[in-house]
Amino acid sequence: MRAIKLLLITFVLAFAFASEVKLKRVERGLYMVRGVDGLPSLENRGFMSNAYAVLTREGWVVIDALTTPELSGEFVRELWKVKRAPIRYAIITHYHPDHWYGVKTYKDLGATVVAHKKLMEFYQSGDAQMALEAGKQRFGEVYKDVVLVPPDLTVEDKHTLRVGDRSFEITALPPAHTNSDLIVYMPKEKVAFVGDLVVYNRIPFMGDRNASSKGLLEVLKLLKTIDIRVVLGGHNDPMDKKAIDFTMAYVQYLRENIKRLKEQGKSLDEIKEALKDNSYSKYVMYHAFHNANLFKVDTELDLEE
Repeated sequence: MRAIKLLLITFVLAFAFASEVKLKRVERGLYMVRGVDGLPSLENRGFMSNAYAVLTREGWVVIDALTTPELSGEFVRELWKVKRAPIRYAIITHYHPDHWYGVKTYKDLGATVVAHKKLMEFYQSGDAQMALEAGKQRFGEVYKDVVLVPPDLTVEDKHTLRVGDRSFEITALPPAHTNSDLIVYMPKEKVAFVGDLVVYNRIPFMGDRNASSKGLLEVLKLLKTIDIRVVLGGHNDPMDKKAIDFTMAYVQYLRENIKRLKEQGKSLDEIKEALKDNSYSKYVMYHAFHNANLFKVDTELDLEE
C-alpha cells in the first residue's frame, strides 16, 4: 500500500512539474517558457507550446499567448519578477489555440494585440467561436475560462514595430502551417520567432484545414535566405537554421513519396501502409501528427493536378 501511495505521489508531482510555467532566459532581455510535448489535457493544463517575451525600454513585447488566460497570467507574473514593466504588444503567430487562446490576459493589461489579417477574419466569421466550443467539448475543462479576443492591429503584408530600443519586423505569410502565420524578425539581434513553421527532432503539424505543404516549403526557403542566428519556434528549445532543413526534409519526404505512390495507383490506405515504417517515426509527435499530415498532403496533391 505504501508503495502504491508513493507511486501516486510521484505521478502527481510529475504532472505538476510538467505543467509548471517556468521562465527561462534565452539571452539578454529575451525570455521564454517551454511547453510540454503533447496534446492538451487536464494534466498539462494545455501548456504544450512556448511563449516569448522581449524586454524593451518601453516595456515588454510578448510573442504568443499560450492556451489559456491562466497560463498567460502565470507567464506575465514570471516576467514581472524580472521587471514589472507594461506589456506593450502581444504578437500572435497564428490562430491555433495554444498560441492565441490566452491573449485576454495581455489585452486586459493594456497590450496592443497584433496578428495576421486572416486571424481577424476567422474571428469575425464566427468560425473561431465554433472552434472554441468544439475544443471545450473535446478537451473539457482545459478551455473553460477562454474568451476569444480579436487583434487590434492586423498585418496583411509587412509591418515594423519599434518599441524602445528594439525593432520587430513582422511578415504575414500565405498559407503554410495555417493561413494566418506570421514571422517576427529582430534584425539587430538576428532572432526569428517562427511559430510552428519550424521544428527540430519533432514532427510538424500540417493537417490544418488551411495549411499548405507546398506553401510551407516556400516559407522555409524564404527563412533560409534571412540572416538568422536564433530560431525560436512554438514547440522546441531555441534552434539554429539546421532546424529549417529538418522541417523541409520531412515535408519533401511526404510530398515526393505520396506523389510517387499515387502515380502507381496506390490508395490512401496503401500509401499509409507503405510509409508506415520510416526514419521519422522516432521523433516526438509522430504518432499524433503523421497520419493527419499524410491525409492532408494526399488531398493537396489531388488539387494541384
